[in-house]
Amino acid sequence: MTIWKYEENKDTYRLVKLYTEDHGEGEYIGDLDEESIRRIIFEIKPDIQIDQAYGTLVYFGLLPLLVTKK
Repeated sequence: MTIWKYEENKDTYRLVKLYTEDHGEGEYIGDLDEESIRRIIFEIKPDIQIDQAYGTLVYFGLLPLLVTKK
């Protein structure tokens, strides 16, 4: 599956959006297999329900991940 990644870093949060199509923002990551995509998601947000997150990306073509900084 082709993946694009947009990332925004602020003092209080980090927002990462993964897309399966080019939406004009972010960088092209590559044509990745399911395991590689799951690993990327898990590295961004380790406490995520990985099956649900991957399913959301596949179904909607977008997975926004918000990580709050403490």
